[in-house]
Amino acid sequence: MRRYKIKGRFYLFLAILLGIAFLIVRPYLSFGEKVEAIGMASSAYTHTMDAVLIRDERLTTADSVARIEYAAPENTLVYEGGTVAYLYSTGYSQTELEKLETVRENIQAYHKLKLENIIDTNLERLDLIVDQRALEFKNLVTHKSDGNLIIMNRLLETAMVNRQEYMRSNMRNDMKLNNLYSQENARLSSIASWRVESTAKQEGVVSFYTDGYERFLNGDTIQSLTVSQVQKVLSGQPLGEISAREKDVYRLVNQNQWYVAILSDAASWTPVIDQDYYMQFEGFEDLGFSARVRSVSQENGTVLAVFEIDAPMGALIYQRTARAGVSITLTGLSVSTDAIYDQNGQTGVWLKDVPGGTFVPVTVLFTDGNKAMIQPVVEGALSLGQQVLIK
Repeated sequence: MRRYKIKGRFYLFLAILLGIAFLIVRPYLSFGEKVEAIGMASSAYTHTMDAVLIRDERLTTADSVARIEYAAPENTLVYEGGTVAYLYSTGYSQTELEKLETVRENIQAYHKLKLENIIDTNLERLDLIVDQRALEFKNLVTHKSDGNLIIMNRLLETAMVNRQEYMRSNMRNDMKLNNLYSQENARLSSIASWRVESTAKQEGVVSFYTDGYERFLNGDTIQSLTVSQVQKVLSGQPLGEISAREKDVYRLVNQNQWYVAILSDAASWTPVIDQDYYMQFEGFEDLGFSARVRSVSQENGTVLAVFEIDAPMGALIYQRTARAGVSITLTGLSVSTDAIYDQNGQTGVWLKDVPGGTFVPVTVLFTDGNKAMIQPVVEGALSLGQQVLIK
């Protein structure tokens, strides 16, 4: 039997064939990389977290205020232009009020003295009105009756002015009476200089209770809210300096639009903007709200989610912090947590479409054990059944 001798050219040819075959199959070789098919998952997410409530409200402050008279009742709706309170400056003096009252008593006594033997039915009628208003005013001050003290004071002032005008027209040449009227006008002018009427700049529910955060947390500052600010509020720390001269007078609250800021670990939960959650608060279980994610930001691995609620907040108007129960039913794409990577600060997966894969940014809705529910940042970038790399 004849034997053929294998020459070196055969091995060279075989090496060339193997090289060509390697180049053909190389894109399909993982070299230690594993692949996983993208699945679909549905899950109900429920969690209770610390929250900060932020109201859409306008705070009214004043400098050098010695006294405040509240005209509008607490927690009632006030319309734009409505009187909320009267502010008395540091020039205010209780003695000045007492002097005014003394002058008025002297005027009344002098009226009776001059007209002791004169019958004047018009003056008697005006006297009766003044006496009746004065009695009603006194009963309010001594808490013997209920009512609006400021309104009653106005009625008393009107009655006395009407009587004074009547007396002026009938006793023009009485120097003593004119002097008493001049004293009264001087006292009234002095009081008017340190009493200012504060009116509502917008419609809202009025509250005279403040916690010091209203200047820094409101509808105008919500866009610049940070993780550190929320952490400070949760721990009871102040957010800024407040002048000792500046006094909180009242706040007007838009009860139908408010916000809830919640912090969470970025690895476990990152809500998506415009997602709707159901939210409840411990201690207020009779109230339930639909809350929409308005903004999401991250700082050192902590996620700040701000929710917007468009519904009356009711008793929560006095609440700054609370434990919030957040729940939602989600349906989305699912991969193992091993397939989630960080690329230059962006979370994503490596789609197996080209050699080495293509990095696709995703939002991790939440993780459950070894599985993560994801949503591509660019809609349609991932789909069910595609493969991702686990490097």
